[in-house]
Amino acid sequence: MSKKRASPGDDEIKPPEISEAHSKLLTELEDEHSRLVIADQFASLYKLIPFYKKRNESLKTIDKFWLRALQNHGAFVSLYGNHTEDLEALKYLENMWVERFEPDPRAFRLEMHFKENPFFTNTVLSKTYSLKTPPSGAVINGIYESMLKFNPDLDLVISSSGISWRNDKVNLCKKFPAPKSLAGEEDELMDADLGSFFNFFDTNTDESDLGPALASDFFSEPIPFFKGEIDDDESFDEDEDDDDSIDEDSDAEEIDLERPKKRAKRA
Repeated sequence: MSKKRASPGDDEIKPPEISEAHSKLLTELEDEHSRLVIADQFASLYKLIPFYKKRNESLKTIDKFWLRALQNHGAFVSLYGNHTEDLEALKYLENMWVERFEPDPRAFRLEMHFKENPFFTNTVLSKTYSLKTPPSGAVINGIYESMLKFNPDLDLVISSSGISWRNDKVNLCKKFPAPKSLAGEEDELMDADLGSFFNFFDTNTDESDLGPALASDFFSEPIPFFKGEIDDDESFDEDEDDDDSIDEDSDAEEIDLERPKKRAKRA
């Protein structure tokens, strides 16, 4: 009988022993590749800005475009889709914009532009994700060394515009306040009542990472959301796919029950 081969995972993989010069060479090559990839990503974001401006002007001709698109965004609906008063206020939303900062567009400001409305006097509500410290280190092709180690949880600081409510009767943040603590697992966060959506613009936190989600997948391609061509649960299912594949038959029914459900009524 042939000897059974050991599983690839039985033995810990150890890096080969190489000279210090070769180790330095490999690190430099990895860094150079990372710089090229990051530079390409940054250039793509900046290149799209003129199109986004043109697109947004055209979208103003469609009544309640951004509200209807938001109602098909899984994260928005699951986190904030349970207060009809929010939807009433969002009927006055006429434009959204993402201002990408230089030299690192991973720092940004998310803006919602409103028509005159009976809820608040602000024409723009915003949430800003700024770099805590300026980029540093060697610069090659416009990419600083510090950008190679970017971590949004550690490198960004969040601030919000705040809201000037017309009176306490229409103050949705006061009527539906945010919970004192949002710490917990993602499933618990999705099940919790986070209060009014407008708390998002009145607090300097974003435990749910809604801002980056809206700034990336939603703002860049809002039309599929408006047309209902994107599954509400798509963004959440991606994270569950790996675990589900382990035992699809036994977990399928349970997974369906745990998926975030739409809670908002159509505007």
